[in-house]
Amino acid sequence: MADKHLLSYVKHPAVKIIFSLAVIIILLFWLPVSELWESIRKVSFTTWLFVLAGFLFGHCLGAFKWRLLINITGRKLPLPAALRFHFTGLFANLFLPSLAGGDIVKTGLAIQFKKEKGIPIFGTLTDRLIDTASVVFIIALAALLSPNFLSEADQRIVFVMFILLTAISLAIIVFLMLPVHRISNNRIRNLLRNIKGVLSSIMDKPLKPAIAFLLSLLIQSIFILLTVYLASDISVHLPLVLWFLVWPLAKLSALLPISLGGIGVREAALVVLLGRLSIPATDAVALGLLWESILITGGIFGGLYYLIHKIITGDKETSIFDFSKKKFENNNLNEFNR
Repeated sequence: MADKHLLSYVKHPAVKIIFSLAVIIILLFWLPVSELWESIRKVSFTTWLFVLAGFLFGHCLGAFKWRLLINITGRKLPLPAALRFHFTGLFANLFLPSLAGGDIVKTGLAIQFKKEKGIPIFGTLTDRLIDTASVVFIIALAALLSPNFLSEADQRIVFVMFILLTAISLAIIVFLMLPVHRISNNRIRNLLRNIKGVLSSIMDKPLKPAIAFLLSLLIQSIFILLTVYLASDISVHLPLVLWFLVWPLAKLSALLPISLGGIGVREAALVVLLGRLSIPATDAVALGLLWESILITGGIFGGLYYLIHKIITGDKETSIFDFSKKKFENNNLNEFNR
């Protein structure tokens, strides 16, 4: 019972905000602020704008990828709407308590558009799983090409992540083979039957998940190359293969549910990972903060896109603030395909 209360406390948004601020304050207190500012100032505004443009382009590809997975069945979501919903989710990441907040918002908008819950929810979950799998794939491939960088503990972590993803994939296959029609409880049987129907719809069109995986690899690679370009202005130069190892590892650390959108955790991870390569902590934190500025600006762009469209078209879509995590979690899965 005490563990449950502790978990609830740790998951509270206020705790995550405090944790992120604490990590940033500690880093700023520990590092020479003048040197940190000097590293940040090395990046030209032209470089920063180019990285921002590349970041937005990557998310346009991300919207197309997400649309592939939620258009398996039912009413088709047009690409302009998918772009709008995706960038609205990007904006929501700025103020919702986790990186999944944007997924909740864009899924809620897709549910409203498609008038069904199953495919938008599981399409988004599949999209998130594919993104995570692509990051782990990049890490594993880069680790094979640079085995001396990872410690034994790091190798075990990568191995565990790979095993978990494999186990999830196998669990889905086993679930699809289960005879759920034999379950006596009507409520559970209907729930599992609906979930199975949605998963079967996705699995029946394997080309779409395969294309989504390739797109995810492309998007992650674009973000890594943008980071390399950004780091070059700070005079941080590493072999390209190491960037394909360091940056995804820092990104995965930001997914830990202990901070606000990974703020602070990503910077701390970069200090540790780049420190192994003799990169000064000031440069590592500067790189992390510059990327945070790209994330925040990209999110603001998403919000402006949503608001401008709403004003011009007079859309009566539900406000993005209506899609809270609590409301999303309380949706009854028995109402799939209603």
